[in-house]
Amino acid sequence: MSETDSGSHDSESDTSPSVAILHDRFPQIGGGEKFAIEAARTLDAPIYTMYVYPGTEIPDDVRVIPIKQKKYARGLSKHLLAWKNEGSNPFETLSVAMDMTDAHPDLTRYDVILESAPLSKHYVPTVDQTIIHYPHSPPRWLYDLYRDRMSSFDYPGVRFALKTYAKWWRALDKEANDYVDTFVANSELIRDRIRRYYHRDAEVIYPPVTGGWRNDGDNGYFITWSRLAPEKRMPLLAEAFTELDERLVIAGDGADKEKLERIARGHDNIEVRGFVGDIESLVARSTGVIYAPVQEDFGLVGAEALMAGKPLLGVNEGFTKYQVEEGVSGELFEPNVESIRDTVRSFDPSTYNCDVIQEHAEKYRYEAFQHGLRSVVKRMPLED
Repeated sequence: MSETDSGSHDSESDTSPSVAILHDRFPQIGGGEKFAIEAARTLDAPIYTMYVYPGTEIPDDVRVIPIKQKKYARGLSKHLLAWKNEGSNPFETLSVAMDMTDAHPDLTRYDVILESAPLSKHYVPTVDQTIIHYPHSPPRWLYDLYRDRMSSFDYPGVRFALKTYAKWWRALDKEANDYVDTFVANSELIRDRIRRYYHRDAEVIYPPVTGGWRNDGDNGYFITWSRLAPEKRMPLLAEAFTELDERLVIAGDGADKEKLERIARGHDNIEVRGFVGDIESLVARSTGVIYAPVQEDFGLVGAEALMAGKPLLGVNEGFTKYQVEEGVSGELFEPNVESIRDTVRSFDPSTYNCDVIQEHAEKYRYEAFQHGLRSVVKRMPLED
C-alpha cells in the first residue's frame, strides 16, 4: 500500500481495456471492501481509495493506493474527519465526495473505472473513459430510509436543517449520475431502487461468496452473525430467544454488543461470542441461520448460509425475503418478537435437504461473479 505508487498501466491491446477500481474508503473490511478486493482480483486491477484507516488489514495479493491518507488518517484533520457511526460523519462524507471529483491523477490513464460504493460516483472522468458504477445501494438515508432517519430527530429546527441538508445532498447525488455509463446492482432489489430513484437500468451481479462454507451436521443451535449495528436487529433476535428453549449464538462486534450482552444475562441459551475468525466452522455445525436486518440490500449472511446448506430463517423484507424459498431453503418471519418465536418453535430441520439448499445457492458462487463482472467490462465500448 503506497500513497505515491501510481499503479497505472497501458492497455494490453485494443480489445483489452485497462481497468482500475475506485472505492470510497477502507475504514474496515466490510461487505463493500470485500467486493472491491474481489473485483480487483477478478479484473487484475489496482484499487484507488481515499484512505485506509489505521489497523485495516489489506490482503497481500491486492494493490490498494490511498489517495489522501494523511488528510483522513493522520494528524489533526483525522479527528475532524474520523469515520464515525458507520459513515454518518457529515464532514467526512462531504470531504470524501469532493475529493473524489479529481481523485488521483493516474486514474485518467485507465480506459475503464469500476466504481465501488456511492461516493466514488463523484469522480469526474475524462471524455474517453468508461465508468461502471456498482453502488451497493443509492444512499439509503436520502431515499428509502429517509423518513425513518428524519423521524428520529424530535426538534423541529434540527429536522428542518437536516431536511435542507438531505435535499442538497440528493441533488449532488443525482448530478453525479451523469458521469456513469453503466450501473450494476448487487441484487434485483437494488436494481429496482436504481430504476426508481435514478431512472436508469442496471444489470444484476451478485457479490461473490468466498470462504469454506459447508455442512458438518447439527450441534443444536441457531446462529446469526454480522456487524452489530442497529439496522441488523440483533437485539430483536436475542429478545425473541429469551423465551425459547432453543440456543442462539450471536457472532460479531459493533455498537449493539453491550445491549446484546445485557439481554443475554440470565439466559443460558443465548451466547454473544463477539468477533469469530472461523465463522464457517460455527455455521457448519448449526441447526440453521437466523437473520433479521432492516431492508437488506443483498445479504451476504443469507447467501453464505445457503452456500453452507443451512436453512435460512429470514425476515420477510428487503432482499432477504427473495433469498428464502419457504419450505425449500428456509422460513420467513415478520420483524417482531412473536413472529420470530412462532417461526423457531414450528421449525423442523429434518424437512430440509442440504444438497437442495446448496443448489438454491448456485447463483451466488464466485465463478458466477467473475463471469458477470468480466462480461460487463468486456462489453464496454472504448473510444478511438
